[in-house]
Amino acid sequence: MHRPPPRAGIVPAPYAVLAVSGLALSTWQAHLSRHSSGAHWSVAILVVVAFGVALLLGRGRQRYTTRQWAARNVLFVRTWRTQSRPVVVSALVWTVLIVGVVAWDLVSFVVQSHTLPTLSYFIGHVTRYPLGRGLLFAAWLGIGAYLVSARRAERPQ
Repeated sequence: MHRPPPRAGIVPAPYAVLAVSGLALSTWQAHLSRHSSGAHWSVAILVVVAFGVALLLGRGRQRYTTRQWAARNVLFVRTWRTQSRPVVVSALVWTVLIVGVVAWDLVSFVVQSHTLPTLSYFIGHVTRYPLGRGLLFAAWLGIGAYLVSARRAERPQ
């Protein structure tokens, strides 16, 4: 059965309910203490639900098997000089960014100096206030929803 295309500017009801639920959860989470069991359990439940949703939405939709995906990545690393420049630059930027953040935190933990703060130190300043906790939690939910469901709900072609 062929469905008509959605009208521009109209958000399907399930997405609207999901967005409102995420905002309500973020508001509730904002008023919890960082050390409360409710805050910890809600995050743990959301992580488990995210893995389950990713498995359900991704089942049968991946283009490559795990072995093929790993082999393609190894091939990319081996032949990076022959790849197009934007692809190499993008991979290099992400690699430097991730390695830099991990190295910064590792050095901060090893040195244990207040002159070299960790990312947790900066995030702690934001999450000290309910508004900061709520906004950071909403961003975490949004990024997680994108990573879990991005383009997986579409029909494979």
